[in-house]
Amino acid sequence: MNSRSIWHATAAIGLVLAVPAPSYGQAALANSTEDEDPAALRQKAEAIDPLAKAAEAEAAWQAYLSVLEATDGPVEEQARALNRMGDSRYYQQNMDGALQASLEAERRLTEAGATGGEAMAETLSNMAAFYTGIGQPEKDVPLQERSLKLRVAMYGDDPSVLEPAQAKALGLGYLNYAVALYEAGRFGEAADYVDPAIAGMIRGEITDATLFVALSSGANVFVDAGRQVDALRLAQEGIAKANELLPEDHPFHGFAQATLAKVLLQSDRYEEAEEPARSALDIMTENFGPNHRHTLVALHNLGVIAMRLGHYDEGIELMLARQERLAEIDPGEAVNSLRSASNAALEAGRDDQALTLAEKAANISRNLPADDAKAIGGLLTLVRRLDEAGDYSAALSVMDELEQRSLDAGEPIPYDIAIQRGVLEIREGDQEAGWQRVANARDTLITQMVSDAESFELGADLDSYYETVMQIVEAAMVAGRAEDALNAFELASWGVNARAEQLINLRRDRAEDPAISARIDTLSNGTRRLRLLARERAAMLAAGRSDDATIAAEEIAELQRSVTQAREQLSEALPGFAESLRPAQLSLTELQSRLTDDEAVLIVMPARSQTFAMAISADTVAIAQTDGARSAIRPLVAQLRSALDNPAPSDPFPTGAAVRLHDLIMPPAIASVLSQRKNVAVVTSDALSRLPFASLLSAAPSAGTTDYQAMDWLVRKHAFSTSLMPSLAFAGTDEGAPAGSYLGVGAPQLSGSSQGIIDEAALYRGSALSLDDIRALPALPDSEDEVHRVGKASQLAKRVILTGAQATESGLRQLADTDFGIILFATHGLMEGEIGGLREPALVLTPPAEATGPENDGLLSASEIADLGLAARLVILSACNSSAGRNGTAPAYTGLANAFLSSGSESLMLSHWRVRDDVATELTVGMLEEAGPGRSYAEALQAAQLSMIDDTASDGALSHPALWAPMVILGN
Repeated sequence: MNSRSIWHATAAIGLVLAVPAPSYGQAALANSTEDEDPAALRQKAEAIDPLAKAAEAEAAWQAYLSVLEATDGPVEEQARALNRMGDSRYYQQNMDGALQASLEAERRLTEAGATGGEAMAETLSNMAAFYTGIGQPEKDVPLQERSLKLRVAMYGDDPSVLEPAQAKALGLGYLNYAVALYEAGRFGEAADYVDPAIAGMIRGEITDATLFVALSSGANVFVDAGRQVDALRLAQEGIAKANELLPEDHPFHGFAQATLAKVLLQSDRYEEAEEPARSALDIMTENFGPNHRHTLVALHNLGVIAMRLGHYDEGIELMLARQERLAEIDPGEAVNSLRSASNAALEAGRDDQALTLAEKAANISRNLPADDAKAIGGLLTLVRRLDEAGDYSAALSVMDELEQRSLDAGEPIPYDIAIQRGVLEIREGDQEAGWQRVANARDTLITQMVSDAESFELGADLDSYYETVMQIVEAAMVAGRAEDALNAFELASWGVNARAEQLINLRRDRAEDPAISARIDTLSNGTRRLRLLARERAAMLAAGRSDDATIAAEEIAELQRSVTQAREQLSEALPGFAESLRPAQLSLTELQSRLTDDEAVLIVMPARSQTFAMAISADTVAIAQTDGARSAIRPLVAQLRSALDNPAPSDPFPTGAAVRLHDLIMPPAIASVLSQRKNVAVVTSDALSRLPFASLLSAAPSAGTTDYQAMDWLVRKHAFSTSLMPSLAFAGTDEGAPAGSYLGVGAPQLSGSSQGIIDEAALYRGSALSLDDIRALPALPDSEDEVHRVGKASQLAKRVILTGAQATESGLRQLADTDFGIILFATHGLMEGEIGGLREPALVLTPPAEATGPENDGLLSASEIADLGLAARLVILSACNSSAGRNGTAPAYTGLANAFLSSGSESLMLSHWRVRDDVATELTVGMLEEAGPGRSYAEALQAAQLSMIDDTASDGALSHPALWAPMVILGN
């Protein structure tokens, strides 16, 4: 929903809606009710929903006013009727008529000397809203301030101690003042009045449309004040109340869904935002028509979500649809649509269109107030497009405009603007001042990131900071500051896995103190559970399941209390606790000191306009920028993944793409550092995380050749491992056989054809798990052999095997406290969102005869893995796509991998795509047979892969990278 779609509240809150008038005339209705009791007429008018039936409400209040005038009724009641008529006209977009009604109410109250009561407070509030509606917003804040002062003088400032009628009036006063401050661009001040406003309305027992609109209004205020957690709380409460109290066809459901979609979008929870966004657009279109302001805002938000999900063409089309009309009625939102479309065009590789759209956004922005947040965003987008185009002088000129706006508004320069200014100054030769500007802004950015990371309501991966951090990388590289570039890469890697690793290391360091270890577990597991519950509750609210959402909210509140308590206790017990969970500060000397002559770290991260790379060996550091941005990287990765996911004998592997991608991410300076290093730890992001670098080619093969054995695969040069952060690269050793026991789990009892394909959509019926459909999944007959062969290759004396009927959740729970050296899962893996109702990744086990709850339903979820504490020196997930993120848009390794990492596993062997059973066995067994003293898991996997490629007995049948390349080592 539009962040400027905020509505003033009286007894009903003003909202610009077009509702057809009934066929009867107001005068006729008034004449027919002259003899009716005024109290009955007032009750009849109050019973009409002004949002849904504005014209009918106006007629009813006119009838009440007519009787009051005829009987010389109280002037305060006459003012009430006039104000309610004003509300109704406002809903019908009759702004002049609305203002005239409230001006008449003010005149009558003043003439009667009734200037200090509730009637005057209400009238002033309405006048403020209606003046804004006719284009005189400068009168809004003063009038609302006068209104609120009257109410505080009458009732005090705390609605929680008042009687319901007084609390209601004070709550409405707070809300209207908050909205006025918001409309004036004073977001922080506005946010401080939202919670008192809602408290007053709830204490005042308001259950009509006023409360619903107030909840959405408050959520939007919180969004632009940067209080995302509070925004999500109110957005969810708005949907819950609407589902509880409003009929299904009420138009406010559209506003509630739109507000939730917007807040989820701003919290980086894109997949969750899509359903309420589409629902909101449908409801808005049906109720208000395709060109109404609120419909256009819903259209824009859906377009942004589509872009975030990678659907660029759809996103651009949605955001530009009816752009001219949006610019007429809401210039700020038109700026938002244009800048979002500009970003989408850049991501799609259409640079010229991206610049043109940014210029249009900036032109509209220049006509908006100096402190308008959308105008600032529009101008900043143009700065970035000009920077990307190399026109630094023009970019600095627009930057001057931006900084002047901050000065005019008396506000500090935001960190993203300061970083952009610093980058431009460095490019123009002023490296010292430019870098100092970037460094100061970086400190502010880190503080905000740490705050957001502690909030379970927000996106766990902090995606929204990525581009800004990439600008810090760029600034450091242009300034020749390699160590600062390294630390910026560390900051970009500081996602959910990195934070889990920090907690694991802290727990290991404090293993001798059971109380502290238990509190760390409470914090780690509780935060993870809270994120899951938040996603589930959002889905419940979007689906109208208010009762389930209420139960989830109660569990969230209880769990949040325990997590907060654990954090407070850890802060008291460990003086350096808070600092230990911040992004690490890593020196090049420290990292290089842990590297042998045979080791190197490769960092490659694509951004909007460039890809940044860094290679570090024991004695050399190289940094590089390439023109291949995300828009170039993503299509190449998609082309290669398509060939690897579904190899066709008649469709040769796209070797050209493998060479082009290699050259983009390993330019000469980088390749030179890596050339003599066998072991390479890779730290990367975005689409590059979905592809094993071993499958790239350093040189183009002969034209037309399909002799994969003869090709120069990177696996021939390097043993690759994956590291979550630069600070974790080569941080330990995996030499030697692990201690402990071997646990092999696989070959669950499933009745589907072993050649069948998983029909994920059939696994759930609504929100209920179907055990019969789980049982019907394709069987995995070869996985039992893999479980036993891997156990033998592990060389561990004690082996626990769970296959067939024993491969159950209950069987695993009995082993939760066992010390494992190696764990193998050879089964199906599912991602969040692959099946209806599945809110986290899961491994498929043998289903029980009857499900007794989520702890015994045939799916071992990521949270259950973490709760069980399943961990080992090495975990092998011989399951489909086990390296994937928790859903289609999350970064790699945030799904099943995160569950085992959070439990304390040190190294993982994962798959990037569906692996043929026999090939998976050869890779897992071969890797363990090759492992041993003096050889890393990455080297052992490399040896197993080369053995497959060069296998003469198979006559090259195993040399296609789809067969030998799917597995990667995460960790050391």
